Amino acid sequence: MIDSHTHVELTAYSRHHWTDVRGLTVRQVLDVVRAEAATSPTGSWIVLQGTFGQELPDRAALDDAAPEHPTAVRWSMHKFQLNGAGLDAAGITHRTVAPPGARIHFESSGRPTGLVEEGWDLLGWEPPAVDALRESIAETARTLFMTKGVTTIHEIAASRTGIAAYRQLAAGDGPMPRMGLALTAAPGHQPLITVDSFAGIGLPVGFGGAKLRLSAVKIFVDGGRDGALRSTLMGDPAHRWGLLSRAPQRLAEEVTAILGAGTQAWIHAIGDLAQEVTVSAIEQAVRAHPGLDHRTRIEHFGNEIYSDARMHRLIAAGGIPAPNPSFVFAEPDDPARRLPAGAVKYGLRTLLSAGAQPPGNSDTAGAQPFACNPWFTMQCMLVRANRNGVIVDGDEAISLDEALRMFTVDAARATFQEHELGSITVGKYADLAVLNKDPHAVPAEQLSTVDAEIVMVGGVVTTREQLAALARQD
Repeated sequence: MIDSHTHVELTAYSRHHWTDVRGLTVRQVLDVVRAEAATSPTGSWIVLQGTFGQELPDRAALDDAAPEHPTAVRWSMHKFQLNGAGLDAAGITHRTVAPPGARIHFESSGRPTGLVEEGWDLLGWEPPAVDALRESIAETARTLFMTKGVTTIHEIAASRTGIAAYRQLAAGDGPMPRMGLALTAAPGHQPLITVDSFAGIGLPVGFGGAKLRLSAVKIFVDGGRDGALRSTLMGDPAHRWGLLSRAPQRLAEEVTAILGAGTQAWIHAIGDLAQEVTVSAIEQAVRAHPGLDHRTRIEHFGNEIYSDARMHRLIAAGGIPAPNPSFVFAEPDDPARRLPAGAVKYGLRTLLSAGAQPPGNSDTAGAQPFACNPWFTMQCMLVRANRNGVIVDGDEAISLDEALRMFTVDAARATFQEHELGSITVGKYADLAVLNKDPHAVPAEQLSTVDAEIVMVGGVVTTREQLAALARQD
C-alpha cells in the first residue's frame, strides 16, 4: 500500500519534539504550558500540537501562562496561535505586513492577536539535530505506517535536516518504507526550492534510488480550510479573502517549467477560485507541452465539489484530483458550518464516476496522526462519519475494493510508479503486507482495526513484533 501525500517529519515533531494537547480543554492546555515553562530555559520555544476545530487559548491566556517563553499552539500546519513572546521572537508587530500566501490577524487597535495563518516560516523555529530527527522519523514511519501495511510513503519534505535524516535512513539497514520526497517551492510552507532554479537543474520525477526518490515539486496556491480562495468571500475587503500565493500567470509559468523539466507538479488548491487558477495553469502548460504524460496533481481537489465542468477539464488535461477523505472525521456536525456551506464534501463517488483515479493518502501533519492508518482513511471513504458519528454526504461513499485501489494501483499511477508498485505482479518490487484479518470480512465501521502482522519491503520481511521492538529503542 502507498500513501501518496503525507507529512512524516511534521508528524514526528508532534510525537517527539512538541507537546501533544489534542483534545484537551483550554484550561488543560494552559496547565501544560505552565508546566513546560517551569522546566524550560527562559526564551526557549514551547510548541504544542492541537487538532482541527479544537478551542485553544488566546494570546492573553498564553501570556499569563508563559510570559518569558515564545509559545505556539498549532491547530494544524495552516493555523496557529502565538503569545506575546512568540510574536516578539518572530518580529511580528503592528508594522508587519504578511508575505504572499500568509495572514496575520490584528485587533482593531492594530495590535497582533497572535493568530497566524500559513506563516510558520515567520517564526524562525529550528528543527532538532539530524540524529534526533532521524530516530523520531524512523519511529513514526514504522509505528504509524508500516504496522498498518504501508510500504511506500510520499512525503512533503519540511526541512533540509529532514532530507538529511531520510538519506541516512535510506542508506541504513533498518526497516523503512520506500520514501518519495516532494519539495515545496517558495512561497509556501517550509520552501526548499524556487521553481526557476530547480527546473533549470532538470532532475526528473523518480530521480534517486529504490529507497529514496524525488516525487514532485509542491506548490501552494491558497491556504487551508480558513485560507482557501473561494468566490464566496470576494465581496469582503481583500485582506479577508482566501490566501493567493502567486499571480495566476506566474503559476502557469511555474507549472510549464516543472513539466518541461520532466518533474511532476503537486499543487495545493482548495477553494473554487484557487482550483480555477490551477486548472487554467495546467491547460496552458499542456498547450506548451502537447502530448506530455505529466499527471499534474491538484491536492485537495474533491474535498469541496464545485463545478463538474472544471473537474472534467482537469481530467481532460491529464491532471489528477487528490482529495483527502480522512478529513471527514473533523467536519462539523452542522452542514451550515462546513466550508463552503452547501458544497458536497469529499466527493469520491463523483470523481470516480467522472473517470478520475484519485490516489489514497493521509495528508496528516500531526493534527490527525491516526490518519496515517490507511484503514482508518478507507473507513472514512466507506462510512463517511465524522468524530461524532454524523454522516457527511453519504451518497459519496465508495466500495472497499475502490478504496483499496486508491491506496495501491491508483496511488502508484499518481506517483509514476505503476511499473514498480501497486499490484502483486511479476517484475514489480516484492512490497507486501500480511494482515491480521480479511478486510472484506470486517464491518466497514471497524476497518481501522486492521493491522499488518508482517510487512515486506523489497522482499525483506519485518514482523509486527520486530517493529514494536524497534519503536521502543527509538
